[in-house]
Amino acid sequence: MTLTPPRHADPAQRAARVTKAPRRRRRSLGSRMIGWFGEILITFGVLGLLFVVWELWWTGIEAESDRQDSLNEFYAGMPEGPAAAAGGDADDDGGPSPADFDVCYTLEDGTEIGCADHMRTQTGSEDIMGTVYAPRLGDQWAAPIRHGTSAAQIDRGGVGHYTETQWPDEPGNFALAGHRNTNASMLGNQDNLQIGDPIYVVSYDGIYIYEVQERQVVLPSQTEVLAAVPSQPDSEAEFGVLTFTTCHPLYSNRERLIHHAEIVDYVPPGGEAPQDLVHHEPISDMFYAGGMD
Repeated sequence: MTLTPPRHADPAQRAARVTKAPRRRRRSLGSRMIGWFGEILITFGVLGLLFVVWELWWTGIEAESDRQDSLNEFYAGMPEGPAAAAGGDADDDGGPSPADFDVCYTLEDGTEIGCADHMRTQTGSEDIMGTVYAPRLGDQWAAPIRHGTSAAQIDRGGVGHYTETQWPDEPGNFALAGHRNTNASMLGNQDNLQIGDPIYVVSYDGIYIYEVQERQVVLPSQTEVLAAVPSQPDSEAEFGVLTFTTCHPLYSNRERLIHHAEIVDYVPPGGEAPQDLVHHEPISDMFYAGGMD
């Protein structure tokens, strides 16, 4: 019997199995440049993603903190209404005890609109003119109002008053701007507003009550929506309007979302606060918390 030799014992077989490793071709300069460019794009993509996270998330945290501090500051300085100062909520007839107030103008139905003397003094970059409440945007939704629409005013978790527009105590357009996507996104849900919804502007001068009348989307260049009579710049205003403006659509500033609301009532200090506001406890220091409909 003969033994079969192991395969590695045959030099010929071993040589047949050995192959040379192929030579690696050097990448051309063009290929290397494309690779470097791709790495740069990836790096910029990561940085861009981090910027988006910062823009949408971190600025929101900072602005929300500033919003809360501003509301606390506003409430802390809120004067007591005449009923609270007297130690009660009502007069001898069981109703609210509003303060006497100066009338700046009167609506067609006879409603008297009080003057906003205090608001007009709060025009510094750190001042809070008042707060605006839109119940449709949330039970706890409340935005501090500052005079101006630059980053110093609207990046702080509130809304800014267009300085060229009117005040709540005069016929015309009290126009406010706010962010929709960043810096606490105060008007992020503005599109939820519906015709007839109430909006309340609360100041140390009283409560100015508006009802939403119109929604529209315009180009940024269509500034006529800020006219005293919106979209009718040559007309003379006969009553007050509140305008909300924000970017549109979401995550874009290509257009502007606009809501116009007409003034329908005014509550002087010590008057009866609307039902929508009575759960904001500090307001009861200045207004009778009976809860008018």
